[in-house]
Amino acid sequence: MAIQNPRDLFLYDLRAMYDVEQKLAQMLPVLAQESMDNAAREAFLTHEQETRQHIRNLEQCFQMMGSQPATLESNAVAGLTKDHEVFLQQQPPVQALVLFDLHAAYQSECLEIAAYHNLIDTASILGLQGCVQLFQQNLQQEVSASQKLATIAHQYIQQQVQPAQNAVPAAPMPVPEQANTATNPYAAGSSQMPVSNLAPQAPVSQQSYASNNQPMSEQDSGTASSNVSEDKASLVHEDMRVVGSDMGNIGHVKQVRDNDFLVDIPMHRDLYVPFDAIQDVEADQVVLNIPGFKIGDMNWAKPSLI
Repeated sequence: MAIQNPRDLFLYDLRAMYDVEQKLAQMLPVLAQESMDNAAREAFLTHEQETRQHIRNLEQCFQMMGSQPATLESNAVAGLTKDHEVFLQQQPPVQALVLFDLHAAYQSECLEIAAYHNLIDTASILGLQGCVQLFQQNLQQEVSASQKLATIAHQYIQQQVQPAQNAVPAAPMPVPEQANTATNPYAAGSSQMPVSNLAPQAPVSQQSYASNNQPMSEQDSGTASSNVSEDKASLVHEDMRVVGSDMGNIGHVKQVRDNDFLVDIPMHRDLYVPFDAIQDVEADQVVLNIPGFKIGDMNWAKPSLI
């Protein structure tokens, strides 16, 4: 199709996304059939049903634009499918295939998340609010699916390297926050090219995420820090689970120092968390005073790569 204006480009991207969802709807039951892990199989089948609803949502957007649903070949998904075929030729053991499929599915979710952000931005600018709402529904489920797949993958690989009874609770990879017209980094009206939620963002002030979700005064902040240091920091020890104020899994304590503790974040660089970021310490976990998905935004120290 000839691309002459933003509306043409939007329709081009919409057709590509329609192809992506169609292909994934066919691929997910294949991954489920290959998987010998119940949690992975259930995740694949659940998201297959969600993906079929995503296809129907895209078809509604086509109708809103007065266009017939049509696909445009997506080389990104075709590449993931080819990678899967090549991996099968290696005749991998069952455990390796399960983990490969989980990682491949997670990659596909990241691609979809980025694509839906683009579609939401353009649809907002074009005034296609009906499409925006449908895309946001799809995006939220893609984010949720990526979190679930990351958690299962982390848990599964731990079971392969250590006894299940000693496994540390799984922590999902940080993923883009669920989008809406208020928080979407691609919201209409921005004077600058938006930065994808998948990319590192500007540091967030620690005091913006107090336990009551309200900015702390200077006096309150000092009191809270003192109380945490005295009452809770001493309770932190290695291997404790670390979660956000939203109870979202982050990782586990790897090392405790005088003023902070090192958190092992699966598939991401470790991070030193200051004691004043602690909201509570329970029997087996440390609860921070920020949501789990904001951990990557904090301007906290990281261990040397050398």
